[in-house]
Parts: sequence; structure tokens; C-alpha cells
Amino acid sequence: MVIISSNFRSGNPVSFRAFYFSANSERLKEVEIEQFACLEKKVNSKMEQINNEIYSGTYNAPILAFGENKYTFFTPDDTGTGIAYKGLIVFDLSVLDLTKLPLLVHDSVLLKQISDEAIEKILELYKNQNKQVIIALDKQDSYTEASQVILNKNVVLKLSTNGEELFGRSWG
Repeated sequence: MVIISSNFRSGNPVSFRAFYFSANSERLKEVEIEQFACLEKKVNSKMEQINNEIYSGTYNAPILAFGENKYTFFTPDDTGTGIAYKGLIVFDLSVLDLTKLPLLVHDSVLLKQISDEAIEKILELYKNQNKQVIIALDKQDSYTEASQVILNKNVVLKLSTNGEELFGRSWG
């Protein structure tokens, strides 16, 4: 709908442009709010599902909330380091599932703060992905036997010391 103001009829197109862009700005803002709400709902629902696969409902799922000029990401009633890293992994797996993103990369820094039992479930989730998941994991032998089995069956490249470094030398 286009409304022509009396100023426009009198030959002043500036007021028409101002009205037109103001109306479009308001509509754009409405669409933006709707889209962020939809995105928030999809991501939070997927994170709840993935979190329940890891913890069987015993720990809260992370929550993503969009504001007008910011977003928040937190796990209710839990501020532990391991839970924070778990939240990031759950978020990443959610985004991987909900988008066309072809791969996910997680470093050992994220994984080593999480309990062994949760790591086992996370490795199962990685294994069951239809997309590429690349992880760097230190001290594989320190995890549960089931985790070690998953890792051994799915390893593509294993690096270690004593000549088993990438290109035969240590980069650190």
C-alpha cells in the first residue's frame, strides 16, 4: 500500500520518501524480529534434543536468546566450565544439523573439560552425523573404553610423538 501525503501532491517528494522508508523500516524491523524468533526457536529446540541425547534430561540445555542489539547464550542454573564447553558443542551440532554447513571441527580444548561419560555420548553423536566431523583429541587412552572403540573405528589420521607427527616433525 502506498499513501501519498498532501506534501507530495504539492511537489515535495522528500516527505514521501521519508514516509516510504519509515514504513519499510518498520516492516523490516517486524520481519527481523519474526525471523530471529523463528531461528531462536529452531536452534533451542535442536539444542534441547541433542542435550537430552547426551545427558538424558539430567542437565539443562543451553539457551540462545536474541535481543534487539545483542544475543545471550547460557545454560540455566549451571556456570561450570565443562558445561560451558558442552553448551558450545551442543550449539555447533545444532547448527550442523539445521544448516547446509558441510563439516564441524572441534579441538581438544573444548572436549577435555567435559566428563568422560558425556564425551562418550558426544562421540556417538559425531559418529552418527551424515556430515564430516573433525576432532583433535589428546590422551585418547584416558577416556572410557566405549569412547576408545568409537575413536579407533573412525580414526582417519592419528598423530603423536616420536616420528608420528605431521610431516615427521613437531611444530610446537
